[in-house]
Amino acid sequence: MVGIDKKRQILTQDEAFEYGSIVPPIYQTSTFTFTDYDSLEDRYSGKSNADIYSRTENPTSRILEEKLAQLEGGEAAAVFGSGMAAISSTVLALVKSGDKVVSVQHAYSDAYRLFEVLLKQFNVSVEYVDCSDLEALDVALCGARLLFLESPSSFTFETHDISAVAQLAKKHKVITLIDNSFATPLYQNPIEHGIDLVVHSLSKYLSGHSDVVAGCTIGSEQLIKNIRDTSLSLLGGKLSAMESSLILRGMRTLELRLKAHSEAADYILKHLGKDHRIAQINFPGYSSKIPDSLTGTGGLFSIQLAQGANIKAFCDALDVFRLGVSWGGYESLVLPVEVAGRIDSGPNAINDFGVHRNTVRLFAGLEGNDLLLQDILTGLAAAFSSDQQHISDQNNVAINN
Repeated sequence: MVGIDKKRQILTQDEAFEYGSIVPPIYQTSTFTFTDYDSLEDRYSGKSNADIYSRTENPTSRILEEKLAQLEGGEAAAVFGSGMAAISSTVLALVKSGDKVVSVQHAYSDAYRLFEVLLKQFNVSVEYVDCSDLEALDVALCGARLLFLESPSSFTFETHDISAVAQLAKKHKVITLIDNSFATPLYQNPIEHGIDLVVHSLSKYLSGHSDVVAGCTIGSEQLIKNIRDTSLSLLGGKLSAMESSLILRGMRTLELRLKAHSEAADYILKHLGKDHRIAQINFPGYSSKIPDSLTGTGGLFSIQLAQGANIKAFCDALDVFRLGVSWGGYESLVLPVEVAGRIDSGPNAINDFGVHRNTVRLFAGLEGNDLLLQDILTGLAAAFSSDQQHISDQNNVAINN
């Protein structure tokens, strides 16, 4: 188990670099050269692991990979050009035609489209299961190759007993893959609970400044080598040295930022918990149990506005919260599910996703807790003003008809 003191050391301390630099250098190069014929031949024959081309390896990216593996308690890590590149490259490295994938029921929308669009083209079947129902999961895992999990999920914030899920998967010899972006390695370490592979959208908390799109996969040396040698190398989704450096910079303040985001969300939800204009709060500890594996929560949550709310008016009245996808940076963000949910179908459509169309996802940034709360209250006032109420009622009638 990696304790918090060790994690702080991993996040903030580096070995000495050339010229006494306290920051890892950026190896901004595409190609690495060799001193002679023999050294080049050794690299191609496998006798040497010298860097050859930044599509497959880079010293700056390697520093990031080593830190990520240490933080999660894994043996190795691979970094990618986005969180979806990490998910898709990992899945495609592990499954083949005729295989079966089991996915958590309310998967991230782009992961769902990966399963429904690409995997079906390759004759890979996908079954969606409520992973809190261990009996149903036990049945679904029969004959499966891979299980994809999220805990907590990023819209409904459902949590699962990942230790129990991992035990079931091992019983069926199924590889487990979990998206741990919500919790980060500071608040949850799935590998310690028996999960095989962990993916992160490094675009979120780990970079923390909304200026990087990146992802990673962490796990055993064997599994990561398989991913590197196949999908990472051949699909070319490698992360650049510059972006690796930006993530390394952001990770130094990860603990401080997460604490501030968590305090902001807790402050807001404490005041909104009894507001009659809010029908439901979706957040670990509110809508779902906090599992033993999860030691913190962060600043991402969603609220379901009461019947008759005008979601457009709510969003447009906000000043501090900006309309947009993603989360994890300095700025606060809002995303209405009635818009985001339109791009999905099947088990991820609005009605099937377990999310009411009056739900909005909010990310509490670092602008100030009182400022954020007042902004939400302003949005609620607009959503339930008499004029907006009349418009919303008309829209609901039109939708129902």
